[in-house]
Amino acid sequence: MPTQRFTDKTLRGLKPDPSKAVDYWDELLSGFALRLYPTGRKVFFVGTRIDGKYRRITLGRYDLLSLADARTKAKGIMADAHGGIGPELRKKRDEKGTFGAVAATFMQDYAKDLRTRGEYQRKIDVDLADWHGRQITDIKRADIKDLLRVKARKSPIAANRLLSLITKIFNWAVKEELVEASPAMQLDRPGKETERERSLSAEEIKIVWGVFDGLGYPWGPLYKMLLVTGQRRGEVAGLRWSEINGEGWKLPGERAKKGKGHLVPLSSLAREILDGLPQIGELVFRANTDAPLQGWSRTATRLEKLTSPVEDWHIHDLRRTFATHLRSLGVDRLVVSKLLNHAEAGVTKIYDRYAADPEKTAAMERWANRLREIISGAPANNVVQMTPKSA
Repeated sequence: MPTQRFTDKTLRGLKPDPSKAVDYWDELLSGFALRLYPTGRKVFFVGTRIDGKYRRITLGRYDLLSLADARTKAKGIMADAHGGIGPELRKKRDEKGTFGAVAATFMQDYAKDLRTRGEYQRKIDVDLADWHGRQITDIKRADIKDLLRVKARKSPIAANRLLSLITKIFNWAVKEELVEASPAMQLDRPGKETERERSLSAEEIKIVWGVFDGLGYPWGPLYKMLLVTGQRRGEVAGLRWSEINGEGWKLPGERAKKGKGHLVPLSSLAREILDGLPQIGELVFRANTDAPLQGWSRTATRLEKLTSPVEDWHIHDLRRTFATHLRSLGVDRLVVSKLLNHAEAGVTKIYDRYAADPEKTAAMERWANRLREIISGAPANNVVQMTPKSA
């Protein structure tokens, strides 16, 4: 077997034997070789034993792979071979250790039952797409900071949410012993957040309600139900016909924040909205398939243009509007808290969340009547009297 001190000059100077392929072995790295074919094609390979069996492993063509890179690959393969690891096993391990593979397992094992799993998956597929093929151990603190810096230029709050997800994935990977430490540990939020206090006035409610009428199914009725019921966006969007009965809407724990479901009384206005909707599948609000709606951002942009007289309002302001107007109608803070399904100490912590509650039902009907007044511009005929507050 001919040997050579491999350099680019010696490899380029090799002449093919027109009758057969010839293997040349590197004098500097035992087991590293180049095969020269009669056609002149030159291919690097490694000859080594894996679990006692001799293997010849092709590295790549000399015109496509540099000598330095070929040596590096050869050293890696031979180091694995000493531990009984062949190229196939190494490939499986590398694929399993990519960020994309780890994120997929995170979604399956940790996030599959979370209310926010859809948003998590969207961020993984869109915001973190460039990381999918990289080894998770190769992602450094600087990579995360660079990604968040770019994201924060346009969407500082979204950048904060992205950091939260990245932190969760890496913390989970640490627990699973996939990484030794999280590079996201103690990173500062890139965006400054202040709690919004925006709620819509009666005049603004009338404007947006008219726009909701023009949107049509499913978005128009969905936005109306957000304002009428005061429940969270994902909870209303995921509403199923099977969750509605004579008492109201039984929101299950698996779809509620922190796993705490409750009974949402449905006012006459809420039932009017539901009665006008098509019952095609299990979901109340659906597009072409019986799956949760997509396109929230596009719809929000469209609403912003259509409701231009109403300045600086967002979908989350509908829930705050619900609460603010209930309090202005004299509804007790504790009742409002129950309707919003807030986790509070004391009574709201221990009461039966699925039990019918006359005070909640009366508050919902009072809000429905007020909404009718706002929309029509005339007082409602049926006014629900609230239970007087105890002294």
